[in-house]
Amino acid sequence: MSEKKVKSFAAHAKDARWVREGLRPYFTYRDLGIKDATEGKVLAHIIRAHQPCTGPLGYHSHDLDFQMVYLIKGWARLDFEDIGEIRVEAGDAWYQPPGIRHEVLEYSDDWEVIEITMPAEFDTHDEERQD
Repeated sequence: MSEKKVKSFAAHAKDARWVREGLRPYFTYRDLGIKDATEGKVLAHIIRAHQPCTGPLGYHSHDLDFQMVYLIKGWARLDFEDIGEIRVEAGDAWYQPPGIRHEVLEYSDDWEVIEITMPAEFDTHDEERQD
């Protein structure tokens, strides 16, 4: 079995294509090309606010092996079932263990993150909050 040889590449900001097709309609997404380069093993994309936050975005979980987020701009309040509520600001990063229930409670209008997941495609499940 031969593996596809992928060359090094750069995802230039001037060529960026922002799309609204993604998990949440109030965000826009910019794929950085890692999904295709890794044949779906890894996703690296930038997500930015497209609409102002109107309240909590819904408690949910993801079926994946790895998820980390780095906040480029803005701030957000997040809630995780294991550590509770946190506030993050530009320059902060967080890791979400596989299957952890969480929710974005609030975000700034300029909110922008880079998210890396493994695999690139995964299921998301709405969850009931158990306080």
